[in-house]
Amino acid sequence: MTPARPPAAKGSKSTQATKGKTVTKHAPARPAPARKPAGKPAVPAKKHAPVAKAKAKAKPAAKAATHAAKPVAKRSAAKQPSAKVPARPLTAAQRAAAANKVAAAKKLAAAKKAAAAKKAIEQKKLAAAKKAAAAKKAIEQRKLAAAKKAAAAKKAIEQKKLAAARFAAAEARRKEVAERKAARDKVLLAERERKAREKAEAKAKREQERTYKNPYIGDTKLIESLSESLAEHRAELDRQVDQLLAEAESLVQERDPGLGWDEDAGDGMGGDIEHELDVMQAERLRLELEEIDAAFARIRTRTFGMCESCHKPIGRERLKAMPHKSLCIDCAKGGLGVRR
Repeated sequence: MTPARPPAAKGSKSTQATKGKTVTKHAPARPAPARKPAGKPAVPAKKHAPVAKAKAKAKPAAKAATHAAKPVAKRSAAKQPSAKVPARPLTAAQRAAAANKVAAAKKLAAAKKAAAAKKAIEQKKLAAAKKAAAAKKAIEQRKLAAAKKAAAAKKAIEQKKLAAARFAAAEARRKEVAERKAARDKVLLAERERKAREKAEAKAKREQERTYKNPYIGDTKLIESLSESLAEHRAELDRQVDQLLAEAESLVQERDPGLGWDEDAGDGMGGDIEHELDVMQAERLRLELEEIDAAFARIRTRTFGMCESCHKPIGRERLKAMPHKSLCIDCAKGGLGVRR
């Protein structure tokens, strides 16, 4: 017979052997000591200073002694058998049930630990997948934003080019319209001037015919001879004008830039006087050319030979001598026209 083991004391560990396995039972935790009630308020330090100092020195020593005595009391209590509960040996069924319970608890703990580890791994994988998906989504969003930005920039450039092309086309159309309008206005102005001139000439002709009859309208030989004389005289005047202008230009080119016109002349008449005389003579010949052109215009309007002032016929001899004049001798002597 196996001697009975004394029962374990309360609050201590007990070990039982069941079919070669050791089962350890943990004693329940020791209840925390009750708090001491709050004491009376401390006496002011001024009246009991020596007593307070002695108590302050005695407290750490008492606290250390109490702390050192507690483990000894626990060990002695665990070793001493309980006198109240008699020792009862466990049966085989009880030991087997306890072993099965421990094994089931271990399996359950292992299963829980494995499930927790598996769940942690799955959560890590899921977090990694989410992180990768978020990173991929962020990259795709950045690419999409960059593509949109590039498309917007390209569209803006195309719109600017299109606007520039439209502006250039509109400017070209505006210039073309302006040129057409200017050409049309020029043609219309020339036409109005021609009509006004023809109207004035017709009015002058009617006025002349109403006042005096032109005796030289039917004398075609006289008109032809005078026209030839006017043409020859005009050609001669053109040659003289060109010659005078050439001489004036040569005087300008031959002049020394460092000297004035009168610095190389001893009698006071320098090259500037000759230059001015040539220019004045050329201007006078140009006025005479204008008179010849006006005479040709009077021949075309059949008013040649009539005085523009008194509307009387000009003398035949005066016409033969100066066919380009438009005034008779009386009107010319009266000072009615300088260029007549």
